[in-house]
Amino acid sequence: MADPTKKTAPPQAAHAAQAAEDLNLLARLVRDYWKPAAIAAAVALVASGGVAAYQKYQASRIAEVTEKIGRIAAEKSGADRLAALKALLSEAPSGARDGVLLDMAKAAQDAGDLPAAALAWQDLSASADGAVRSLAELGQAAILTKTGDTAKALQILEKARGTASKPFLLAIDRQMAVTAEAAGDLKAALSGYERMKAESSMQNMSYIDSKIEALRAKIEAGEQKSNG
Repeated sequence: MADPTKKTAPPQAAHAAQAAEDLNLLARLVRDYWKPAAIAAAVALVASGGVAAYQKYQASRIAEVTEKIGRIAAEKSGADRLAALKALLSEAPSGARDGVLLDMAKAAQDAGDLPAAALAWQDLSASADGAVRSLAELGQAAILTKTGDTAKALQILEKARGTASKPFLLAIDRQMAVTAEAAGDLKAALSGYERMKAESSMQNMSYIDSKIEALRAKIEAGEQKSNG
């Protein structure tokens, strides 16, 4: 039996809370994975065979580029930050390029340059693997959805879901649901929200329930109309 003393958040508040949760999730993924990616590249380089002096040089270059990324983020913003990162990318060793591309994608989004953000995410997804690739695919799909290319976004998300680790599945399912709904594919959107409900322990589950209920009603209404 439902608790009569428990208050249900109004739809507007639930929607705002869910949007904030989505943004925080993607922000956490960016924060948690760009620096480990650069560190992992440095560790792999040092651990591999070859001339010790060359290893030290390459590792120091990766550390230098990583430091420059942080300095650019602290000192520049908007188009200036993006231009500085593009210049840094041209001189970055292979082991540090993923870190630069990830910050470029974020800087382009912050500056509202969606084409540049989509390109940075695409380049990152082509060069990275594992968690960083999943993050790049998710970022690229989110930008494509915003610009109206929902068909390509769904293709990327389907591919991403097949290789993503568990920490990314919630964000991918959320983006798939949003993208499918924007594309008018209500059944695919419903499947995305139903997977979120089954697989996650989100605090704002009432929003997911309301989306599932609304989509089911729309699908039923459409079927009745087509049969009538």
